[in-house]
Amino acid sequence: MTSGNTTFQPRQAYFRRIQHPQTKEILDRGIVLWFPGPHSFTGEDSVELQIHGGNAVVSSVLNALGTLDSFRMAEQGEFAKRAFDNDKLDLTELEGLADLLNAETEVQRKVALRQVEGGLRIPYEGWREKIIQCMATLEAVIDFGEDEQIEDNVLDQVVTSVVHLRDVMQHHLNDNVGEMVRSGIQVAIVGPPNAGKSSFLNRLAKREAAIVSDIPGTTRDVVEVMLHLGGYPVIVSDTAGLRDSEDRIEMEGIRRAKAR
Repeated sequence: MTSGNTTFQPRQAYFRRIQHPQTKEILDRGIVLWFPGPHSFTGEDSVELQIHGGNAVVSSVLNALGTLDSFRMAEQGEFAKRAFDNDKLDLTELEGLADLLNAETEVQRKVALRQVEGGLRIPYEGWREKIIQCMATLEAVIDFGEDEQIEDNVLDQVVTSVVHLRDVMQHHLNDNVGEMVRSGIQVAIVGPPNAGKSSFLNRLAKREAAIVSDIPGTTRDVVEVMLHLGGYPVIVSDTAGLRDSEDRIEMEGIRRAKAR
């Protein structure tokens, strides 16, 4: 696939002509890197071709690779799956990697990158070690408490440690900041008809996202707009005006507005 007979050294970049393995036609010029396992992202032998991003160039290189024996396109998420199978990433880091790939705001990127680098794995491993320590101490008290000179307050120390660990875990579970950053902060604009809710939404969105009219009850369904405010994803919803009405459709819009 490349010109020349150079022996590639691991993790060194080589600028080479990329050519068809059968016809020897030059397809592009790019960077070639060789990552032997287990020192690669997946833990397996890997070759990286950095080529120009034009559709024709990418297509020609993929078609050329397709002529090689046992070559196939990777399935979605297959590289991450292989990294997990080879103990290069754990489940928390995989989740962070998925969030990093889907990040649209600066805060989402920072939170996801922190998780990829062990932001959840490190405290989880600490909890596991603490639980094992408490279990070992408790088993020692049960097995040797009457025969050995074990301090009387050892059991109380275990109970104190378990209670503290429970409180730390509960605080972690109650902290939904990560989920809010991932899914977006929900903000609903509510009020009576003709209060300027739709105009306010359009001003925030800087476009005509909602229909504006002086006729009461124009907005019936919920209109959502995704905004990036200070690096945070914010989902702003325009809702139906709150009032008494005999119109069943408008009442359904008011019900949805109250549900927000």
